[in-house]
Amino acid sequence: MYELKVTVTKVMGKCTADPPMKPGDHFFVCDGDIRIPPGGYVCLWALQNLIPLLTPKEREIAEKHDEDWMWRIHHAQCPDPNGRVIFKIEQIGRVDRGREAATAPAAGAVESAADGAGPSGADGIKSLRVKVESVGGHCTSRMKPGDQFTLRKGRLYIQPDRHFCLYALQAALPLLPAKQRPLQDGDWLRDECRVLCPDPAGNVILHIESME
Repeated sequence: MYELKVTVTKVMGKCTADPPMKPGDHFFVCDGDIRIPPGGYVCLWALQNLIPLLTPKEREIAEKHDEDWMWRIHHAQCPDPNGRVIFKIEQIGRVDRGREAATAPAAGAVESAADGAGPSGADGIKSLRVKVESVGGHCTSRMKPGDQFTLRKGRLYIQPDRHFCLYALQAALPLLPAKQRPLQDGDWLRDECRVLCPDPAGNVILHIESME
């Protein structure tokens, strides 16, 4: 299994993220976890286009080149046609699981100001915190209660030196843009704030909460 580095290489239009993504912005994927450097973030919209490629790109392509197309995929672009933000996906080395386990920080560490946390803006878009509420089984990504990421406008932040499981993240992603905005009475999503990770072995429950 490989560790990945995902880097913005080009912006061929006007990125509408606030602040906009720019060449050199990057994050890492290691053993199914996403890690963002201190002070960095990734656009939620762009991440939804990248996630389907990250899991296979972490792995060795065993098939012949004429039998599989994944070996030639190194770039993906944000779905925003106005932005045309291009990301490069690179395999930067083999995963050392022993090192990952030894350096994993304890859950519940103090949240850093660099994660972009803050109250809702004047436009009414809420800042959200998505936190591991409980682990009912064996999480293969080593997620623990208290592990979290934050979402401010369209920007996703993870605390420095922490990670978040891509499998669990993908379960929460479709709900987050709506949960950031006012919901009318009777909307089923208004009272729904918990999401179950797809992995039946882990039974990891995520809690979505406003940071107001």
